[in-house]
Amino acid sequence: MRVGIFTDTYRPQVNGVVSSITTLEKELRKKGHKVYIITTTDPDAKAIEPNVLRIPSIEFKPAPQYRLGLVYSAKIIKKISKLDLDVIHCQTEWGVGTFARFVATKLEIPLIHTYHTLYEYYGHYIFGNHLKNQRKKVAAAISKFYCERCNELIVPTRKVAVILKSYGIKKEPNIIPTGIYVDKFYRENYTDEDREFIRESFGVEKDDFLCVYVGRVAQEKSIDVLIDMFSKISDPKCKFMIVGKSYGDTGDKLKEQAKKLGISDRVIFVGEVPHEKVAIYYQIGEVFLNASISETQGLTFVEAMVAKVPVNARYDLNLEDLLVENEAGLVYRNEEEFIKNIKKLKEDTEFRKKMIEKAFTVSMDYTAENFGNRVEALYKKTIEEYDSSESFTLFRGEKFIQQIRRWASPKSSDRSPWRK
Repeated sequence: MRVGIFTDTYRPQVNGVVSSITTLEKELRKKGHKVYIITTTDPDAKAIEPNVLRIPSIEFKPAPQYRLGLVYSAKIIKKISKLDLDVIHCQTEWGVGTFARFVATKLEIPLIHTYHTLYEYYGHYIFGNHLKNQRKKVAAAISKFYCERCNELIVPTRKVAVILKSYGIKKEPNIIPTGIYVDKFYRENYTDEDREFIRESFGVEKDDFLCVYVGRVAQEKSIDVLIDMFSKISDPKCKFMIVGKSYGDTGDKLKEQAKKLGISDRVIFVGEVPHEKVAIYYQIGEVFLNASISETQGLTFVEAMVAKVPVNARYDLNLEDLLVENEAGLVYRNEEEFIKNIKKLKEDTEFRKKMIEKAFTVSMDYTAENFGNRVEALYKKTIEEYDSSESFTLFRGEKFIQQIRRWASPKSSDRSPWRK
């Protein structure tokens, strides 16, 4: 098959959507499929990127780590037509996502959409602390507008399927969790000496009980909730390490919070670490903590499970299938349960051992290979059932398209290897 993946976010950016796309891209190519990435320009992107077409974009001011791509360009559609795509897989609801729908309709190619982001949890990037009550309505309207205009819809968990249904979306989604390359997180990749060295370099002693958080340090991750609950643990040998890049002033606010609570000596801010070193930071901990309820899937939970580190996470529907039903991790609904879970993992070694074993077994269903197989099967089904007489484009008026063409004056990126 010849697959076109359309996305607003791609390498060199680092986030869950990029991880999902690059994993899928690699797995499809291993199966012999031709994969093209249609994405936004990025000042930090490589000059030459085989099979990547970067279209004009601008920085998204409220969240500079993201970019908004052009929604229409007849010239770029002409380039894409030469690729003879069998299927278009859209990964965004915004600029490039809108463009993907124009391309799918114009070239009569089946369109599959993956819904990655629960926008009601990210409204602060756009509205700040305003319009909190309206965010869910805005998120529902945006989601419904895009999700019903595709041939097939993919969501990573049952949680997202339930939320989209609550938005009034009638299209039945395909639940396909993103996979990871599990071998990268195996404990066998490091020695006990390697893990001890990392701990010692941050002042963590052998008899300290270390809780770890690995992921983006951003407002929607609710790390402030973790710090507040952790402050109620008085044991000086219990420490909390936060690993990940800070966005905006979130990191500074969390450091100030820890200082006010009097636990600065027990909360360790590591910052961003090289991608290839992430796995060992899970492994140096005795328990992985998370309080986010904004996750559509939460790959960090799976990564911790593969690394054989018990999970203690704030209850959310996406954890029902992953942790609760399989007894593969602990969840809490309040501060009391949070502390109780940590105490249980610290004191009951047999319970801890059994949970680690169950979690590792469950995590093996979330491999990159399984992810690739499931998406490939959906591609084949969608192509077979595609009816070109159906149109899922956002706008159908010729006058509107002509207006879009007049707006779309910027030329394709000079960085694109397809530029001619």
